[in-house]
Amino acid sequence: MRETFYAGLAVAATALFLLPAESRAADIKYACENGTALTVSFSEATAEITIPDGSKVSLPQQQAASGFWYSDGRYEIRGKGEELQFAIGRMAPVICRNAGEVTGQFDRATRAEVQLAEKDTGFDMKGKLTCLRYPNFALKELDLGEKGAAGLFIASSAGPCQLNSTLDRKIKDDTAGYLWGAVGPYAFFRGADGWNGGMPFVVYDARTGTRLMDDVIAGEFTGLSLAGEELTLRYRRTFAASCSLLAAPDACAATIRKELGLAADRPLPDCRPAYQPAIDADPNAARDIEAWPSVIDYPVERKLSASGTSFVAADGDLTCRPAM
Repeated sequence: MRETFYAGLAVAATALFLLPAESRAADIKYACENGTALTVSFSEATAEITIPDGSKVSLPQQQAASGFWYSDGRYEIRGKGEELQFAIGRMAPVICRNAGEVTGQFDRATRAEVQLAEKDTGFDMKGKLTCLRYPNFALKELDLGEKGAAGLFIASSAGPCQLNSTLDRKIKDDTAGYLWGAVGPYAFFRGADGWNGGMPFVVYDARTGTRLMDDVIAGEFTGLSLAGEELTLRYRRTFAASCSLLAAPDACAATIRKELGLAADRPLPDCRPAYQPAIDADPNAARDIEAWPSVIDYPVERKLSASGTSFVAADGDLTCRPAM
């Protein structure tokens, strides 16, 4: 029963994580081939677009076989990754591409995209190379139209946007699915898939190619600040407990507080509203459903440098849901 109940949630989660890299907490500007511009703010359920005349329209999410699709019957956007098609009524859709003007809390980068022939991808198929150029290095992503990049690279900031098997440092990391951004010398890559409602990410030192940390974030970073060599990250962290706050509230709460470093008197969230839809769908399995492990999103502040990383729980709300 659990697998059946979560099948719909899995479809929604898959669609969400095919959105542009910076989509879940930022307005993204797109440049369209007809010379107009769109600003889009994505969420799980809707996409709010600012159309060329300056008015705003909220589009409900539709189920798409691949990528994302939002439509209210008149206005529509469809796409995957950094590109979308925008249509009004029966007008022919126009192709719009991420203008590279929104990078959330990340450093600004000069963005370039190059279409590659089969002979240039190394995979006997055409592809697209995206390059984000920073003052001291560049990040490259090879896209062959499949989930997850076919190649992620840290490279020199000099030279054209092209693959260089001699100079490019390839990132071989199961957590790294797409480019995300950079702050100072630290390069961020996000996962190709979500995990328990959060998004895995990994950080590398672009100077040495050293993997520094990985974690799972709920939403977007609320702060990224660099002081000297030390980067401070503020975000909501996704944690999967081994117990259920619904089935064993006191014992599980004590376990979670200990594992997360929370104060003994810090209140934990009421999990029942998140479990209730599954219980309502199959009341006879209520006890089994209540035993599903709990997932907690909570705010943290993390310190990161080339020598290591540490984090502490921060003030703020905690949320709870069953593990997927």
